[in-house]
Amino acid sequence: MRKVQGNDTFQRINFLYQLSKEVVEKNPALSVYYDNLVINIAKKSVLKIHPDIKRQICKKCRCMLVDKKSSEIKLKTKNKLKFISLKCTVCGYERRFPADKNKDHRVWLEKPEAVVEIIT
Repeated sequence: MRKVQGNDTFQRINFLYQLSKEVVEKNPALSVYYDNLVINIAKKSVLKIHPDIKRQICKKCRCMLVDKKSSEIKLKTKNKLKFISLKCTVCGYERRFPADKNKDHRVWLEKPEAVVEIIT
C-alpha cells in the first residue's frame, strides 16, 4: 500500500475544519481562529485544500460560512446568467458562483479526467 504524502497534515486540517463548523454558532471568533489554522497549515505544508472546504471559508474574515448562521445564500440573475450568491454576515463579503443549468461549472478537481489514481 502506498502512503500519501502529508496524510497527517490532511487529518489535522480535516479535524480543525469539523471543529470550526461545530463552533461557528456558539463562538464565531474561535471558528475564525480554527479556519486561520487550516489555511496556514495548508500553506506551510504546500498542500491544496479541497474546493468544497475553500468555498465554505470567507476569503476576507476567514469565518466559516454556514447557511442561516453566518451567511446568506441567494440565487441571483444578471443578464440571463444565474449565480449563487454567498454573503458573509460577519464582514459583508459576497462571493458568486455560476449556476447555469446547461453548462458544466465544476472545479477541475471535481471532473472525472482529474482523477489519475485512487489510493485505498
